Amino acid sequence: MLTLNYIAKRIVISTLLIFGIVILTFLMIQLTPGDPAIIWAGKPRGPGATAAIARAREYLGLNLPLYQRLALYMYKFLMGDWGLSVEFKQPVFHLVVRNFMASLEIVVYAFAVAVPLSLWLGTRAALSRGGLGDKTIYFLSVVLAGMPRFLVAVLIFLMLYLFGYGYLGLRVSPKYTTFSGLTGMITVDSLIAGRLDIFLDAFLRLIPASIALATYPMGVITRVVRVSLSETFEEEYVRQAISIGLPRKVIVRRYAYPNIVSVVAQLTGLLFSYMLLETMVVENVFSREGLGTLTSRAIVASDYPVVIGATVFTSIVLIVANTIADIVQAVTNPRVQL
Repeated sequence: MLTLNYIAKRIVISTLLIFGIVILTFLMIQLTPGDPAIIWAGKPRGPGATAAIARAREYLGLNLPLYQRLALYMYKFLMGDWGLSVEFKQPVFHLVVRNFMASLEIVVYAFAVAVPLSLWLGTRAALSRGGLGDKTIYFLSVVLAGMPRFLVAVLIFLMLYLFGYGYLGLRVSPKYTTFSGLTGMITVDSLIAGRLDIFLDAFLRLIPASIALATYPMGVITRVVRVSLSETFEEEYVRQAISIGLPRKVIVRRYAYPNIVSVVAQLTGLLFSYMLLETMVVENVFSREGLGTLTSRAIVASDYPVVIGATVFTSIVLIVANTIADIVQAVTNPRVQL
């Protein structure tokens, strides 16, 4: 019952937080300098420019008072209508989701690299506490967590630039336009379309960006696993398992790992949120589609609907990820309370 109450409270708080972010983001963007009506009207010049801009302002609803615009936006937001992009002339929700999936693709591959390696490194360090291996892994984790992702991405990109690195190779990129993406993830879409050549090319070009993004979670998770396992190895039930001669692998897998599940789960949720923000920088370095590139173009073009949509959507994803991580921790650790 206590866990259910915690989950209910957590969901209510997250919902209120999402609505607060929607309202705050809308107000902040609406009060910033710039007139999206000019962009929508095509930056007109000449005698008819004023009339064209006025029609664009009316079409975009910019002629309404601020409170009416906010009420209208909240209603449309709940109905799933996030407006049209001023720059791209497409539905905002479609643009944001498509580019989010491209960013998520990097995060997924980064987690696929970071989590297994960090679990292995943290376990090795815990099993050799105080030894050379422990000190080496600890130093490596500090370096990985401390290096800025932008710098790591630039260094990796510069090393690969001479080999023709890009979003897709020139050999396959013209052919990629022959089918439309269903998920927004190029590796998944290429498999759906049966294009193994595109999948292999995109996969190889996705790995460097994922490695650059994975450095921080690798460093953090490695240190947390090392500390958590070291503390677990001091528990009496683990000492008893060691004393009766159980194999080391059995002790770690059956007795030690279950004790750190809740900690790693919550940390992974927090890192997911952080990595989603970091990927907006990394994808710009590697010239990939994503929320980062979309938001950058929208800000330059004063495309308020896209900026609001991207900010709100990212906030929702971060809140949901953190909420899920907290719920998982509450389920695995009944002592957690709100």
